[in-house]
Amino acid sequence: MVPFRTHMARRWQSWEWPERLEFGVALLLQLALLGLLISTLVEAQWLVAFAAAIVLFLTFLPALIERQFAIQLPVEFTLVTAVFLYAAFGLGEVQAFYDRFWWWDLLLHSVSALGLGLAGFLLVYSFHQTQRVILPPLYFALTAFGFAVTLGTLWEIFEFLLDWGLGFSMQGSGLTDTMTDLMVDMAGAALAAWVGYHYVKDGDSLIADRLFRTLVAKNPHLFRRKAESDSSPNPKTGGGAGSQGD
Repeated sequence: MVPFRTHMARRWQSWEWPERLEFGVALLLQLALLGLLISTLVEAQWLVAFAAAIVLFLTFLPALIERQFAIQLPVEFTLVTAVFLYAAFGLGEVQAFYDRFWWWDLLLHSVSALGLGLAGFLLVYSFHQTQRVILPPLYFALTAFGFAVTLGTLWEIFEFLLDWGLGFSMQGSGLTDTMTDLMVDMAGAALAAWVGYHYVKDGDSLIADRLFRTLVAKNPHLFRRKAESDSSPNPKTGGGAGSQGD
């Protein structure tokens, strides 16, 4: 497995300047979370420090997924992950944005649900483009919707565990806050499903098209169609799929 430092160096070299700028913003947010972690350790706020360490680790998930599965994700995934986690914990919890702005939690959930829905859509659509999975547009929409709602539900469980176990107040008014968040998650997921559906059906989604083209450009080895793979030379026979009758 490629060392993490080497993996990140290769990513940096493959990026153009807009991608490097996006990654730079994500890195600044990670450093801000690291600073928060250090300050809470110095002040002996052990529970907050523990939560900050978990949140900081989660910002590295896109890079860890890339390294584990030998793929390159669009840098937007790294940026959106860092922005959401910093906004949710660094601003929302530590800076009390949840209490100062009633709409803060709703904004985060709606935007994150849209992003997660698009991520789920890209995952399945990638298999569709390689002809490994052939599905009608409706199934892409359902996958995007289900993926976003599932992860949104897992985040609500994470908030509950922090509130219940560490004494935070991320869920605010409790059941009302949780159900409101889930309904907003569903709205954002439905929007992502709508975008994915129309992209598969009509090919008219600027957001989905850009993300998918970036994914293909960064991972050409993953997006060879099944027919191309079948026609590639067989290392044992020295011929392609059509060479059996030669």
